[in-house]
This record gives sequence, structure tokens and C-alpha cells, in this order.
Amino acid sequence: MKEIRNKIISSLPNNILYKIEMVIGKNKRMFLQSLRLNKYLEKKDFLQLDVSNFPSCYVTKGEFDFPLFQMFFLDNMLSLCIYCIANGYLPIIEYRNSEGINLWEQFLEQPFKDIHLKRKEKIFHVCDMSKVDIKLMSEFPTKKEIKRYNEILKKLVKLNKKTDEYLQKEEKNIFKPNQRVIGVLCRGTDYTANKPKGHPVQPKVEEVIELAKIKMKEYDCPYIYLATEEKRIEEKFEEEFPGKILTNKRNYYDEFYNIRKTKGNQARISLVNFERENDSYYKSLEYISSINLLSKCNLLIGGSTGGTRMALVLNNDRYEYVNLFNKGLY
Repeated sequence: MKEIRNKIISSLPNNILYKIEMVIGKNKRMFLQSLRLNKYLEKKDFLQLDVSNFPSCYVTKGEFDFPLFQMFFLDNMLSLCIYCIANGYLPIIEYRNSEGINLWEQFLEQPFKDIHLKRKEKIFHVCDMSKVDIKLMSEFPTKKEIKRYNEILKKLVKLNKKTDEYLQKEEKNIFKPNQRVIGVLCRGTDYTANKPKGHPVQPKVEEVIELAKIKMKEYDCPYIYLATEEKRIEEKFEEEFPGKILTNKRNYYDEFYNIRKTKGNQARISLVNFERENDSYYKSLEYISSINLLSKCNLLIGGSTGGTRMALVLNNDRYEYVNLFNKGLY
């Protein structure tokens, strides 16, 4: 009976679902909202999206107090943007963390900036949500999900000038013309130590190294770009592939293990600080650059993380070979 009911509800047009949402209880409203937004996401051609006549709406809340720019933050903000657009509003991201930093504007331009700057509105709407149940991408994304997310990025996400210049400079410094490279992301620290429930299990370093050796010969890729936050992992790769490991400018987070001795599973790599000016900014920038570099490689190997999934999206299904280790969930 429940399945029949849900099928009937799913067949209703989105504008009717939206009107029903406005007059029913909160629990049922969340169910209908999720249904409506995911239908919108499935059918909408984001490259042809026109919001020029939509009133502005400020996104001021996020699911968490994000200390740094990370892929979960990006997912959260994009979901809220889609929520605004599906409801007929032009989103302006004004979310600030507890330090008063607009993480979006630190690295990105506002979505629809050109439209927004031309306006002289005196009345502004504020987004009433901090998170919405939209499935932008699964843990092991399909080609269809990758293509759709790439289109969303093209429409809503643009690097600001400072970020773009940094990423281009690193790319030029690390990769030589026509150099064939395997992109490897190998997580350690808080992910493998805390084993967050419901998140994909990460492969052992030895498993990643073994597969990289095989694919290096098979695809004639003599170099590995290694994205890792743990120095001990970098050293293991250097030992196995001497002179073949490429890395971006970054600090490593092995100090996490000392923090974990007192904080246990509450320890996060965001608690690791480095003695430099604008440390939080550079931690995020180095992370963004690392994902960008992964997306420029010929092959991709790693566990399923926000970083590898975003590399897939940025690469837009051009990799010659991809392996995200599927070892279940924690």
C-alpha cells in the first residue's frame, strides 16, 4: 500500500507537490520535499537554466560549522542552491562559519554573480533550510551522476581569480607537457582511525600500492601524483616508487595521532594547526589544488572519498582507468 501511495505521489507535478508541502506537517513535508527536489534534479537541464527573473535569496546556514572548505561543505551549499532555484529563487551564499568566514567567497565567485551585481533589490529572502535531502552523487557514482554533477558545477561554481591563479601555477609546476600520470588518493589520519559510520571503508596503503604497480605498467604511466594528508603514507610510496612520486605544496597532518590520544574519536585533522599566517585558508587551498591535480591525471586510483568523487566530476569521465576500492561501509 505504501509503495502504491509513493508511486502516486511521485507522479504529481512538482508545482503541486510544492503546494502540498506548504500545508502539511513537518515530517511529511520533508518526505515530499526530498521527492520533489530529487525529481527536479533528475529532470532539470542545468546548462540551460535561466534564473534572471528570480528574486534573490540568501543562504545563511549550513549543516555544520565548517572550519575549512571541504567537499562536504560544497555538497551542502550546492544542495541549498538547488533548493532555492527549484523554489524560484536566485541563491546568494552568505553562510559564515564561527570565525565569521564566508568559505564560499574565499575560493569561489558567487553563483550568478553577473545577475546579482546588477540588482538594486531592497527586499531580500533568506533560505529557511540548513540542509536538504538531495542525492547529488552516490558513494560510487554512475556516469550519469558524474555528468549531471559536472553540469551543476559549470553553472554554479567558478573559481575566484586568486584561487584559479594558484591552481594553474601548481599544475604547471608539477606536471610536464604530455607526462602520463596515475592519480592516487590515499587517506589516513581521522578517516581510517575514526572509521566514520556509514562512510566507505578505505583500502590499505599496501593494496593501493599493489594496484598502482600493475596499472603503471599496463597503461605506461611512469609517474604517480599522490594526494595524501599523512607523511607516513607519502614515505611508503616514495620507498616503493623512488623518484616517481609527484606531490603538491602541502603540510602533512600526522600530528593528528597525538591529538587523538586525548580526544579519541572526537579528533579531526581540522584540529591540526601549522605555524603560518592564514593557516586555515592555506589548508583549504592546498586541498582544493590537490583535488584539481587528481582530476588532470590519466588514471585514478583510491578509496571512495569526497576528494576522489570530486576528481571524477572535474575530470568528467575522461580517465582511461578508474578504480575506487569498494570494501563496504564502516
